[in-house]
Amino acid sequence: MSMYKQSQFWLRIVLAVLATILFFSVHNVYWPVIVSLIITFILIPVRDLIQKGLVRLTRRNVPIDISILLSFLLLIVVLTALTNIILKPLVMQANLLAVNFNSLWEKTVTIFTQLENEQTQLYIPDQVKSVINDAFTRIGNYGVEGVSNFLKSIFAIAGTVIQFFVVPIITFYFMKDGGKMVRSFICLYPVEYRLQLDVLFSEIQHVLSSYIRGQLTMSCIIASLTFLGMWLMGVPYPLVIGLLAAVTEWIPIIGPIVGAVPAILLGATVDLALAVKVLIFYIVIQQLDSHIIMPKVMGAVISLHPVVIIIALLIGGTLFGVAGMILTVPVTAVLQILCRHLWFYNTYKTKAMNTYGKN
Repeated sequence: MSMYKQSQFWLRIVLAVLATILFFSVHNVYWPVIVSLIITFILIPVRDLIQKGLVRLTRRNVPIDISILLSFLLLIVVLTALTNIILKPLVMQANLLAVNFNSLWEKTVTIFTQLENEQTQLYIPDQVKSVINDAFTRIGNYGVEGVSNFLKSIFAIAGTVIQFFVVPIITFYFMKDGGKMVRSFICLYPVEYRLQLDVLFSEIQHVLSSYIRGQLTMSCIIASLTFLGMWLMGVPYPLVIGLLAAVTEWIPIIGPIVGAVPAILLGATVDLALAVKVLIFYIVIQQLDSHIIMPKVMGAVISLHPVVIIIALLIGGTLFGVAGMILTVPVTAVLQILCRHLWFYNTYKTKAMNTYGKN
């Protein structure tokens, strides 16, 4: 009987892994689900807060559907306000940047050419010059099309009209029945394994929800500080640079470096001294982010070594591009939890046998 239950358990594990692989192999399916999960983790605290407030006001049990709908309404209000306050000026600056992109790029190339021709003590090896020139050529070839595609990739969250309508529906049911879905999945397995699975899913939910909320908070803080810094220093298109800083904040380690390059180049089109100020500003922001903002916001949610993050970053970028780089940390954290539970599988099994008996 014990052998039968153990083989049944591993058969279900294999089926769950195959279902996950099938899910991620269908690109039109997993993006709406991932977006819905992100929105769910963001709105769950809002839903719980509204639910507690309604219970106190009415002094009776209130259907959870009302709290979910109110949290959706609050999200719509916030997004509408952000659209009017930030998005419209941002689109105007982005369109202006797209129009002036070629002239700004030519000016930047001219500045670096002048620096190279000047009699300075700075020696740059030919190999490094070749890499820099190749990078300039690649970026310059994108031109207006590259800027437009970048902006489209940021704002096209839903992808299609169908996905746009599917995401709120999936999010609603995740917020309403997410716990029931997890319990239903756990109940598929024998009773002696349910304790380990319950702990496993609780840890995964805690890590993902804490990471998403913390990362969103950090992105907002970095975007605000970057916008204010660029605006005060007179760097062109500060809203676009702030948005870029918010997006690249989601890419670990190399993201802030990538986000700093356009700001430095735009500063160089105004004045070389301004480019140096922008460089110093980003170094200070990066230090604040690493030593103050991140520890305060994220705490010890993600306990991954930097080497592990870099390797996972390379793998995610190779397989899925920028999206893979953004999802690298949470996916690796989930895999870490899974590996830890499999590694200490016998410990959980012993606890379950002591609780439920050897059969």
